[in-house]
Amino acid sequence: MNALWLVGLLLAAFQDSEPPEGTPASTNIRGAEYPRVHDDLRITFRIKAPDAQKVEFGFFDNTRYTATKNQDGFWTATTTNPVVPGFHYYRMWIDGVQVNDPASQTFYGTGKDTGAIEVPEKGVDYYQPKDVPHGEVRERWYFSKTTEAWRRIFVYTPPGYDNDRETRYPVLYLQHGGGEDETGWPRQGRMSFVLDNLIAEKKAKPMIVVMEQGYARRPGEPAAPTAPPRPGQPGQNPPRPDFSRMFSAFEDVMIKDLIPMIDTTYRTIPDRESRAMAGLSMGGMQTFQITLKNLDKFAYIGGFSGGGGGFGGTAFDPKTAHGGVMANADEFNKKVRVLWLGIGTTEPQRMYESVKNYHEALGNAGIKHIYYESPGTSHEWLTWRRCLNEFAPLLFASTQTAAPAGALTGQRNGRPRQQQIVLNPDDKPAFPEPPAGIDDEKDVSHGKLEMVSYESKSVGATRKMNVYTPPGYSSEKKYPVLYLLHGIGGDETEWQRFAKPNLLLDNLIAEGKALPMIVVMPNGRAQKNDRAEGNVFASAPAFTAFEKDLLEDVIPTIESKYSVQADPEHRALAGLSMGGGQSLNFGLAHLNTFAWVGGFSSAPNTKPPADLIADPEAAKKQLKLLWIACGNKDNLIRISQGVHAYLQEKGIPHVWHVDGHAHDATEWKNNLYYFAQRLFR
Repeated sequence: MNALWLVGLLLAAFQDSEPPEGTPASTNIRGAEYPRVHDDLRITFRIKAPDAQKVEFGFFDNTRYTATKNQDGFWTATTTNPVVPGFHYYRMWIDGVQVNDPASQTFYGTGKDTGAIEVPEKGVDYYQPKDVPHGEVRERWYFSKTTEAWRRIFVYTPPGYDNDRETRYPVLYLQHGGGEDETGWPRQGRMSFVLDNLIAEKKAKPMIVVMEQGYARRPGEPAAPTAPPRPGQPGQNPPRPDFSRMFSAFEDVMIKDLIPMIDTTYRTIPDRESRAMAGLSMGGMQTFQITLKNLDKFAYIGGFSGGGGGFGGTAFDPKTAHGGVMANADEFNKKVRVLWLGIGTTEPQRMYESVKNYHEALGNAGIKHIYYESPGTSHEWLTWRRCLNEFAPLLFASTQTAAPAGALTGQRNGRPRQQQIVLNPDDKPAFPEPPAGIDDEKDVSHGKLEMVSYESKSVGATRKMNVYTPPGYSSEKKYPVLYLLHGIGGDETEWQRFAKPNLLLDNLIAEGKALPMIVVMPNGRAQKNDRAEGNVFASAPAFTAFEKDLLEDVIPTIESKYSVQADPEHRALAGLSMGGGQSLNFGLAHLNTFAWVGGFSSAPNTKPPADLIADPEAAKKQLKLLWIACGNKDNLIRISQGVHAYLQEKGIPHVWHVDGHAHDATEWKNNLYYFAQRLFR
């Protein structure tokens, strides 16, 4: 009886006569009105279950929304907050029984077919179908000698593949993550639209893309493990099954079965210079395992939220890892045309730090690579769509060489693109590399880090800032203040995630290298919803608006709450990337407020140099320190070079520090280390 009741309500449950608000999700089955996406990106779910006692909806971050029932038997729930744009798996519970929403299409994810919702990303269309020539995604079966079983793959052939029977194409092998399968990239990832659009815009070479299932076992072996469901909430760290046997079998499938079959079935260019492999999460780890053991077959390598470091958190030594293939950096750099790493800025901590640490270790070892952070996204398909959109244009160019790690600048579909780096003779380090462990927790006196809320009259909202007070802070003493600004994809927590300024200052103060000071890390995105969500580049105007919030709300709050020296000579402003541009724009425009100003890897929001300093003589008299710094592997360096050249021309004293890093956390942490030592002297 219960089974018949459940089937009955699932068959019909999404019809409703009430006029609904919002728009039906694009992932709904044909004719289904719910779930609906509201203009503010909240989601309303609905199901008809007149005999049910309790209905809940929820995403895979363990958040549940309890539905309410109306007189017609419809249960409705609306998310409390806006949902981050992109693709999200969800589920529902009816009287405790977990089921898929019958109004949603299902997608293979989290280890099973699962309902999902696509939340629109406003102003972004690179993964949407457009009026351009389209390729095809073809389903194909082949027999694997490794597994002694038939395997299914999906193959994307580029526009015009069937019309021109002479042209041969390079191949990208593109892998899904744990808990998903070979349908992931064609369906959830929308890879065909990404490639169609890039090829139509002549930003990517026409290529074949092969998508295999990442699970394999040899005859007689136990079933391959499926990865745990993807974490959807920053800070969650899922358990890690042992994939070693499955990875080994899958490597043989790739090298011995799949690649030979593709090269004999499709019109490929069967050499390493025309072969790439990339994958997300588990597929990224598989990519690095397979390609780095088979560099005679691959010249292009990409890891999206996964790579050669796994998620173990252990130290990575490029000279000994991967069988020593990176021991000689020069030889490795000659072989690998592109080595690419991408990660979302709000991914679970273990995953984010693993990829970031791997990137930093590669850079320190002289291994050329590209590192990309997807602003405001977690371990999810929007991160990986963005990664593919950045990675694919770098593939198979006849003159392509491995690019250094660095920023991606300019704009392509709302995200950055590469610019060429040209160094000048004086683009050199002003200081040596800092010693190791500058932000390690040591046996010294520690200051206090607290999150402070304040009412911003300029924004019309309650906002937050992270505040560090030094060891021994006392209201009997007055302290100088450093205001430290984040980048476009960050918020008031970004500096703490990247550099641990509290520990860095604790150590410097304990060594007598820095004066005790208060450090304020506000949110530079001055708008009511100041979270780094969706297309964060669309929030650029809010970074300009922060000037008023900083001067009229942030500083007065700090000077009323803490014991500070409230004058320009005891007030500093510095920031990274977008925050570097803000620091130069605001600090140099208000010399009566700030005497110490620093821009680390300043972004294109930086004003033209002549506008930054309209009165050079006033700047010479009032500035105690002007710090301009950037890494020589940073594609944004032209911004800082222009400021430096103008300052030189006008005879304005400043620090010009160009080290060997890219647009990354190491660059910003190292600059804070040296900048803080020179403040308030």
